[in-house]
Amino acid sequence: MNEKKINQVISYQLVKAREALGFTQMKVQEDKIMSQSNLSKIENGVKKISAAKLFLLADYYNQPIEYFFKDAK
Repeated sequence: MNEKKINQVISYQLVKAREALGFTQMKVQEDKIMSQSNLSKIENGVKKISAAKLFLLADYYNQPIEYFFKDAK
């Protein structure tokens, strides 16, 4: 698997985790986790997410970090 595919999997899982909680991108911003603009770019694959930001979102979404690499084999 290449880096582009891994980033696509992470982006998809981020959207899935956020929506499962009923959170909007604006809620994430309002809770001071990340700006809506940055989150949108990451979820749409325009921008790569740093390990630190992924860790913060995993905690915020109550998911283990491994969740975001599901099917990234």
